[in-house]
Amino acid sequence: MEDPTILASDQTLGNVSVCPGGVVHINLPHCSLKLLPSDFVKFSDLISKARMRFDPPVRGDGKPRLQVVANDSHDNSTPDTHE
Repeated sequence: MEDPTILASDQTLGNVSVCPGGVVHINLPHCSLKLLPSDFVKFSDLISKARMRFDPPVRGDGKPRLQVVANDSHDNSTPDTHE
């Protein structure tokens, strides 16, 4: 069986790979997405459009953090914050 091909990787954020069957895997520290090739193209276009409009806030101190936020509107709990 062939190993997945790593398309992109970041030591702290994760990686994007494609398995021999064509499914694209986006692996983040606490989340993984598996997308069909056509959905990956749509997703990457969506991220590209968002990145062009993104004006990141400037943080004066501290390190960046990753927040995992549930998409469930019934969940009123505080999102997990990882620093």
